[in-house]
Amino acid sequence: MKPTLDFIQIIYKQEQWDKCYPWAQKYFNPTLTDYFENQVIADIVPTLNADYISVCSWRLAQKRNDFPFELPHKTLTEEKILSHEFDIAVLTPRSPRHQPLLMASEWHGKAWDNAFSVFKTEFLPTIGITCPDELTRAVYENHFIAKKEIYHSYVKDALIPAIRFMDERDIFKADSGYIHKKRDAEEIKNYQEKSGRVDWPIGVFILERLFSIYIEGKPYKIINL
Repeated sequence: MKPTLDFIQIIYKQEQWDKCYPWAQKYFNPTLTDYFENQVIADIVPTLNADYISVCSWRLAQKRNDFPFELPHKTLTEEKILSHEFDIAVLTPRSPRHQPLLMASEWHGKAWDNAFSVFKTEFLPTIGITCPDELTRAVYENHFIAKKEIYHSYVKDALIPAIRFMDERDIFKADSGYIHKKRDAEEIKNYQEKSGRVDWPIGVFILERLFSIYIEGKPYKIINL
């Protein structure tokens, strides 16, 4: 039997609809939290029952078109995705030499070092994870597809507990310094108006690496698409 796919792209403005893949399911999310798309993932992934699941930004196609690395498939289709056998497919893969934890420290500085130290020592052991000094694979922006059982387990056992942990600690709400790196003035303005914050919180950048941490050392078949 042909496997099934729930491929969902999140939009928050109607004009973003046409930026998504025409074959993707669209999810309108009018609510912005400190956890961005991770909150949507936590809410909807447990309700999805396809063999493969993906929840991505409306910007995915644009980001893949502008990607600096060679991609196996410049254009994604449901048929291309399901023609491969995998446990996890990474949609915006980085170089094997990329160091996601080191880059986060260099990018966000003290805000990252302080918050990630708490996350690494006080949270990750509670879900049975020992995080190494560096990760062997970077999966950014939740741009991945995973088998249902993997995605469900990740959300239930890692993401939802992580959000709960962060909710109770102000250190994860500290300014990340991202406002000084972001080049899109209009997006900065929109974010500030919608969030009531000046800068992005550091917690969301930790969550951006949580899936990479979760799969580290596990014997999954991982491919780039």
